[in-house]
Amino acid sequence: MSSQSSSNPHRHTSLDVGNGLIEIAALTSLIGSTTAESLILGNRGAAGLVWSTMSMFGALSVVKACIAAATPAGLRETLGVRSKETDATLGVALTLNDKELRSRHRFKGVCGIGCRIAVRGNNKDAARSETVEKSCQDIYALDQSTLSILEMVPEQEANESLHIHLHVHDVYQQKRSLRNFWKDWTGIFASALKLVEVTILWRHQALQLCLISGCCWAFYLCAAIALQAMGLSRKYSEKVKEREIDLMAGQLPTPVKAGSQRKILLGAPLNVRHSKLWQIAWVLGSLVSTASVIGVYMTLGSQDSRVFVEWTGFQFLWLVLRSVFYHFAEGTDQVFNSIILKKDWKALNPYLRGRVRRLVHALSLYQMHMHPRRMYCYHQDERAIRDNYNTRLNFPLTIVQGREGSSDSSNVFISAVVGDTLLSSASFIIGRKYEPLDLYDACVVMLTVDGADIAIPAARVMSDPPPHRNPNDSEAGFEPPLPLKGGTNIGKPDSTWWYWIPCSDGSWLELHTTNMKILGEQRANILSAEQVTKHLASGELYVSICNVEQVWETVMHARVALEALQTLIP
Repeated sequence: MSSQSSSNPHRHTSLDVGNGLIEIAALTSLIGSTTAESLILGNRGAAGLVWSTMSMFGALSVVKACIAAATPAGLRETLGVRSKETDATLGVALTLNDKELRSRHRFKGVCGIGCRIAVRGNNKDAARSETVEKSCQDIYALDQSTLSILEMVPEQEANESLHIHLHVHDVYQQKRSLRNFWKDWTGIFASALKLVEVTILWRHQALQLCLISGCCWAFYLCAAIALQAMGLSRKYSEKVKEREIDLMAGQLPTPVKAGSQRKILLGAPLNVRHSKLWQIAWVLGSLVSTASVIGVYMTLGSQDSRVFVEWTGFQFLWLVLRSVFYHFAEGTDQVFNSIILKKDWKALNPYLRGRVRRLVHALSLYQMHMHPRRMYCYHQDERAIRDNYNTRLNFPLTIVQGREGSSDSSNVFISAVVGDTLLSSASFIIGRKYEPLDLYDACVVMLTVDGADIAIPAARVMSDPPPHRNPNDSEAGFEPPLPLKGGTNIGKPDSTWWYWIPCSDGSWLELHTTNMKILGEQRANILSAEQVTKHLASGELYVSICNVEQVWETVMHARVALEALQTLIP
């Protein structure tokens, strides 16, 4: 027994030392985690990718950051990988489509609306050819680089006239970008010091450790080179200067709340870390880093004490050098070359006015998605502002009656409906102050008369079957007899839009949707003011208004909002 134990003294000692130090190495894996996380997220350019993984210390934070950055914004909170660092790097924004509807309700409130733009040319005052990206966004957290620029824009109160701010690059932008360009390349190639560790491990026959460390470094080196070569290292690269985002931020309106302060900024540089190449680097990086961490700690147990000490020493060395790189490398979120110009609405050319109208469109879409009535109630509403509205305050009923010879009904052709979301968005942008819920039932109906469309301010409400009430319920008296504005509806099969359009002789056109559809030829009842009140007061519709005076008040709000909408027309 004694002779067998003394025959392999070196092996026995190495196992004891190695197993003890493995626990220490696992505990120290959190050292430098903040720096490693920031670098892997690209906060020091593409060179930070390779330096973040030079040392195994902080590797767990690298894995988590890669997973968070590669995860769509709507799922980060669900997976538990959302952090302040990730929000500051990428922000939180959802595409305004039905696919993101469920994710949208997980966030507390919107802080901005964005429209991505691809432009050509360098002069923002000149009309340019453009390609608008397919989606607009509602933003719940701005990335730090965009937020730094937006903080330079002063706020406007809700009742102030419209002013637009333009982001303009400094004339020395290209020189600054070139200097950072060569600094980033120097940082990338300086990471070749990792080959010293790989060579020493190879000579000491620690082939597995050598392979793991070498492959991990090689992957991130290739990723950094690819990003740098594609001009995606920093936001001010010459290759990505044509990608911009238009922003509207502040206390934005909702369907049940009027907006307050607002900022409108056109032409902010788009964060390059939203590009697909960065996403690919993070997806593959999460797999490579996870495999490296597991592989290293499984392999260390079979190494002798000399190899372990050498490996640990190199990790401390890379940790120090990584901190040095982080300290001296220029951050990507610093704003040195940004100039903000202020312009009145009347001074904008048609191209820039069109970009502002797209922000109105995006804000209207956001309100549709967050509306208590639900998105399906607004599928047939106009989404964008037209180039012209032939406004009429009343429907020319006498012309139609003369052709049809009917006194109690009339056929009308509805070509479009401008809903409350677009009206309130336009009013907010222009600076027309309104009280909450003033525009909740307002709309503008586009009718075709004699081959031309006319726009008439009108009122509409969502009607649902009255709820069943138990007469013996002692708490029934506390319930309002009619639904209040801002409430939900029962659902698509049983919900119906009811419209009231003022006519030239003081009467009203009353019509309703069928299966939530209103466009096309419709049969409308012609009612007097007394008949409208009688219909509403009967409780049959179970809506929030009960007389024609409230209908007329809503129409007046729609007229004021239509004037605001027409102000945005070129």
